[in-house]
Amino acid sequence: MIKFKSCVLYLLVFIFFLSSTSYAEPIMSAQIVTEKETELTGNLLKFKAFSKGSKLTYKWSILKDSYVIYTKEYSNSNAFEYPVTCEGVYYVGVSIKDRNGNIVTCESKKVNVVNKIKVEPAKVKTAEEIEIESLQKYVNKTKNLTSQTDRLIWVNTEKNMVYVFKGKAKEWKLEKKMVCTDGKASTPTVKGNFTVKSRAPWLISYSGKVRAKYKVNFYGNYYFHSILFDSKGKKIVDSRLGKSLSHGCIRLSVENAKWIYDNVADKTAVHVN
Repeated sequence: MIKFKSCVLYLLVFIFFLSSTSYAEPIMSAQIVTEKETELTGNLLKFKAFSKGSKLTYKWSILKDSYVIYTKEYSNSNAFEYPVTCEGVYYVGVSIKDRNGNIVTCESKKVNVVNKIKVEPAKVKTAEEIEIESLQKYVNKTKNLTSQTDRLIWVNTEKNMVYVFKGKAKEWKLEKKMVCTDGKASTPTVKGNFTVKSRAPWLISYSGKVRAKYKVNFYGNYYFHSILFDSKGKKIVDSRLGKSLSHGCIRLSVENAKWIYDNVADKTAVHVN
């Protein structure tokens, strides 16, 4: 009776072992991860396979320019390394086998092996690009200037230049730069932070002898306006720019004065230094 029970027990164990072997979930898919897509000669190419299954073994093959150059027979390692000594396009293929003999295969991405990785030379900034960065740094960081509109004007009396920026606080981008004439030593242009207040087509001097086009007021009797015309506004009598010789206003070319007149709204900030 005891012997019969032992036989039944052995039979049940054998059936369980057989059924678990036969019905183990088969391997379904695999993926290879490539460490780099470009590598230097003399280094190791590194690959790793990932798959689900029971008691998996891996057969690796490496190919150079689509030709198999080495095969490693089945082993338990899901990682593979290969030293490369010459240039070319390399990739690996792997066959993965589970304990029931099911096999899946997959290939890695290609790796370009070169003697020297080409590095793009750093772009050399032009003088204009350096100037623009410096101007934007001044209004955005050095002075942290703000405006009630999407434009900002900076008048640099030392350089006789007007810079117009567009954007918003801390993100101003240079839009235009204009050569100007500012106030002479005896009647200097007012310095500080102001706002555009009003505009008119003409500015007429106190004496009535000269006129200027497109006046835009930013403080008191200080204006942006064009170069000077005669009393009838027909003939240019003073076209000098890039100097300090006005009574305090900022003179511009007719074209630039008109641009400010047409495009710079009231309440736009004006910084003069």
